[in-house]
Amino acid sequence: MIELEDVGRDVLLTFCSWSHNYYQTEVRVQMVIKAPRGTMALFDNKYISPDSQCEAIRAFMEEHNND
Repeated sequence: MIELEDVGRDVLLTFCSWSHNYYQTEVRVQMVIKAPRGTMALFDNKYISPDSQCEAIRAFMEEHNND
């Protein structure tokens, strides 16, 4: 599990693609947002646009706005 102290660290993530192939990539933890019912981590993945990251943050905050 990613924690607040992991910000700035490089971590190795394992993904499963839609074709059920597993692959790993090393990313740096850019931000961790904690809420009572969940945790969100953002990485320096170059394949995700900043707009997508903003949408993900907005959705997470809306889901947890009553916490």
